[in-house]
Amino acid sequence: MPNTVLFGLLPAGKNKDSSPLSGITNVYTSKSYKLGSIIWGALIILLGIFLLSHSIFGALVAILVGAAILGSGIQTSFTYERSGITKIIEFPFFEASRVDELENKVTSKLAQYQDDRNFRKQSEISRTQSVNNTASVVSAINNNNTDAPVAPAASTTDADTDSDAQDFMFCSHCGAKLKSESQFCNKCGTQLG
Repeated sequence: MPNTVLFGLLPAGKNKDSSPLSGITNVYTSKSYKLGSIIWGALIILLGIFLLSHSIFGALVAILVGAAILGSGIQTSFTYERSGITKIIEFPFFEASRVDELENKVTSKLAQYQDDRNFRKQSEISRTQSVNNTASVVSAINNNNTDAPVAPAASTTDADTDSDAQDFMFCSHCGAKLKSESQFCNKCGTQLG
């Protein structure tokens, strides 16, 4: 275990790794037992118990060192994968419940992030489809208006041209020729007036 002393029981430094949730793909914990450390720790504890009759101070030191060695044999690790790289953080045995809490919190945050991301993506797709559908409808309306048969023009006089000029106006947005009583442009939809 990095950054610890006394058989992994006391923290002695800091190692920080900031990973955004978008990069984390998997989170899990594991518990491992080093039988050699556990057996040595148990033997030193037994030695401390036998030393109680000779030296109380020596017995207490032996029991504490044995407990530390025994405890270092029980390890809990928190593992996560980020961009295909596995990161392992090891904890002492007495932090096991906190590691489980951390795993639950990170897992719920990842699930929330993925749900939010999927909702945004679906919303974006729906919005794009809606814009495309609206553009198709407007295009169809414009094509119907331009495909309308135009009556052949009869011979006109200057008086007829003046009356025609009064019956039409032009859209300020797209320049389309419109009837003077129109409230909206039938080509671009701009409100006239």
